[in-house]
Amino acid sequence: MASSSNQAQNFDYTVDIESSSGNILNNQNNVFIKGVCDSTATSVIKNFVDVFDDSFSRTSNLWKPKVSDPKLKPYPGQLFKDIESCFQFYTQYGLQGGFNVRKSTQKAKNKKIVTKYIICSHGGHHETSISKLSKHSDDAMSESSHTSSVVGDQVRRRNTITKKCECSAKVILKSLGPLDSDPYVVSYFIEVHNHPLASESGKEFLRANRSMTALQRHFLLDASKSNLGAYKAHGIYKSCFGLYSNVGPTAVDFQNWMRDIKLYIGKHDADMLLQKFRDKNETSDGGFCYEYQTDPDGHLTRLFWADVRGRKNYDVFGDVVSFGATYRTNKYGMVFVPFIGVNNHWKSVMFASALLDHENETNFTYACEMFLKVFCRPPKCIITDQCLAMKVAIQKTFPDSIHRYCMWHIMQKFPAKIGPVFCAESGFMEKLNKFVWSSHLTVAEFEEGWNSMLNEFGLSNHVWLNEIYGMRKSWISAFFRDKPMGALLRTTSRSESSNFYFNHFVQKGDTLSEFYMCYESAIDKQIHENKKLTNGDTCVPQSITEKEIEKHAAHLYTRTMFYKVQKQIKVSCFHMSLANQPIVVDGVNKYVVRDRSLNDKLFEVEFCFSKNDVCYSCKLFMRVGYLCRHCFYILGLWGVERIPNQFLSRRWLRNAEERFCTLKFPDDLQSSNGHIVKDTSKKILTEFQNCYGKVSNHIEGLNFILEEMKCLNIRIEQKFHKSAVTKDDMLEEHFGVRPSGASSVLPPLQSNNKGSRKRILGPAEISCDGKKRKMKKCRNGKALAFHDSRNCPQKGKQVQQNSLLQNVHSTLNQGMESQTVHGQNVHGNGTLNSNIEIQTVQEASKPEGEVNEKIGEKTKAVTVRKESRGLAHEYMLTNIMHLVSSIVFLV
Repeated sequence: MASSSNQAQNFDYTVDIESSSGNILNNQNNVFIKGVCDSTATSVIKNFVDVFDDSFSRTSNLWKPKVSDPKLKPYPGQLFKDIESCFQFYTQYGLQGGFNVRKSTQKAKNKKIVTKYIICSHGGHHETSISKLSKHSDDAMSESSHTSSVVGDQVRRRNTITKKCECSAKVILKSLGPLDSDPYVVSYFIEVHNHPLASESGKEFLRANRSMTALQRHFLLDASKSNLGAYKAHGIYKSCFGLYSNVGPTAVDFQNWMRDIKLYIGKHDADMLLQKFRDKNETSDGGFCYEYQTDPDGHLTRLFWADVRGRKNYDVFGDVVSFGATYRTNKYGMVFVPFIGVNNHWKSVMFASALLDHENETNFTYACEMFLKVFCRPPKCIITDQCLAMKVAIQKTFPDSIHRYCMWHIMQKFPAKIGPVFCAESGFMEKLNKFVWSSHLTVAEFEEGWNSMLNEFGLSNHVWLNEIYGMRKSWISAFFRDKPMGALLRTTSRSESSNFYFNHFVQKGDTLSEFYMCYESAIDKQIHENKKLTNGDTCVPQSITEKEIEKHAAHLYTRTMFYKVQKQIKVSCFHMSLANQPIVVDGVNKYVVRDRSLNDKLFEVEFCFSKNDVCYSCKLFMRVGYLCRHCFYILGLWGVERIPNQFLSRRWLRNAEERFCTLKFPDDLQSSNGHIVKDTSKKILTEFQNCYGKVSNHIEGLNFILEEMKCLNIRIEQKFHKSAVTKDDMLEEHFGVRPSGASSVLPPLQSNNKGSRKRILGPAEISCDGKKRKMKKCRNGKALAFHDSRNCPQKGKQVQQNSLLQNVHSTLNQGMESQTVHGQNVHGNGTLNSNIEIQTVQEASKPEGEVNEKIGEKTKAVTVRKESRGLAHEYMLTNIMHLVSSIVFLV
């Protein structure tokens, strides 16, 4: 009974507030007037505020929120099933009224919240930084670095603003029973505020309006898979919805939310990725394989994985592998090592991948060993760059595989080693390319051409050329002409293009979980493109000849490979001829074919009609897997209409993966709750898009959809209770896993590999990229250039000019001083002559001989001064002429 009477008193008091706001200032329980501007400030702003804000009251100096719907306004005695429902209701009231709300203090009894305060965000007292330092110096010194920094004995806090002004607008909730299911009642409600409320244009910046919705979170996380940052994602989202006011959150809110997600992942990063791998391994019946290692402290150091799609691709296309490393793909600086191959569409496919903390022999050996463990057979040929760590690892793990160096990387070194001018103007590189890149030369022909070329240009004793000649078996095309698939890959361009491709999806600041999510997005796009090409193979390409063997090839090969085979058939029709009559030995016809497309080079071809077998000297089928023009020419002479089966490489045929793959693993389907929710959400959006597409141009149809959506929203609110979405739920929905309590595997330590820093450019790259660099204003030349005053090429000349000019100025000054002195002397001489005249008059009475002697001495002194003045002018003029001639010569 006591509690009910207190509630009644509170209700009466609230009614008094609403009815007589003028008398409220004298009430002893009123504390919300505290913190209002003083009387002088209020008198200054009262008239200004009253003009623009109709919620302001002159009599009480308070602001009363105005809402369009009275039902949105809380009242004493209003019931809510829980605190969250009341908070959402009061938040909506604040959005209409123009203020933010927040949860404040509470009272609990037996773990049941019996009293809860929901107040205006301006409520409370703002405690300054100085008062905090004086009261809680120890706590202030221990604050996080993003809010304060310690400098000496003082704590410098970042510049922030506060909106707290002791506003007492609030809602007080009280529980009606001890049970958790008991509802709450509004026992106390203060409506008015002691601060201005947000205007209509400012309501969109209220915190409640800027909260991230589920759709916005999904959009932002999906955009990050395509390497779109928060600012770009916000701009795209705004373009979809028209106005910024329709978006709600700002670009900074988008960015802060992504930052909070990354910080929340924190130490669970490696654990989340490994948990995802475990789930994939279980759902694919062991088809998804992964291995990892940690250091003694539990930090992840090495990670290797191969999915079902990659294992199936390797089973069919795993004869050649490109092995390379790329950088700046994750925040830890780990090296990303993809294993790349070529599929039947001549496109790159992913076999497996690895993340390594350092680029050294031990880590590369681990990656190769895991590759051999998962795929159970080594590739026929591996192509890498000239990394010594990779070379040692491949020799240990794949001793029977052919290891080939990238030709492009070696050829790029020639200008730097033997001189860029020599390579550009001597014709050396043109002759070199004929011997290095040609696959039709034999080993003897290459060596003869190499030696003759070096002798011609006088480079026989060049150290570096002799060094790369010593490793010729690892990169010259002539040494791979009889190796299985030896010419399929001659450079690491597959790895380089894959690195460039993945860089469109990943960022250097990504966590491991984000990196793998972007990795999956890149692989999905790769799979989609291959499916598109496979679907295009259902159409038969058009033939350019009337030969049946070309039509047979059009039905066998993929479209991309057919065009390569078609080129060989076309050349065989127009550029081939017999050099002499065939020789028949034991039923085998031996031909010598002249190839006019290769400067009349001669090739030997043997054909056995009974066995339908062809032997040839160009070895094209051995190198790349399809017949050469010389074989098609001889088959055409014998009227063969089908390509012999022994010359049909399975890797180039249509639907090769489905027809020839021996692995029977199910795809790694995602069965976690997060992926199920995500897939269902996408289905809902798809259905909505279908409905919208049917009535997109009809206003009646759009209104019909709008009304139905409103009704559906009401039904959902009545049937389902809206629960708060935690960050664990969002991570599970986005990454497919939920962070665990304890981390068994810690995230990797920061690595400092050679590719994680800014690469130093060489002189050739600097000269080539000069046009791309930003121009600066040089103070010496007063113009825009690719240098500044420190490294200006005219700087040395300018110093010499300045020194010469200083000499000129000093000489001129000396001449002027000399002239001034002589001018003074001239003036003195005039005075002297006058004095002589005066003295002559005064001393007329003196003897004539004495007077004449004095006059002679004075006249002689004047003559000497005049001669010295002429010599000084002549010396000054000579020096000036010398300096001027030096300046002209220098310029």
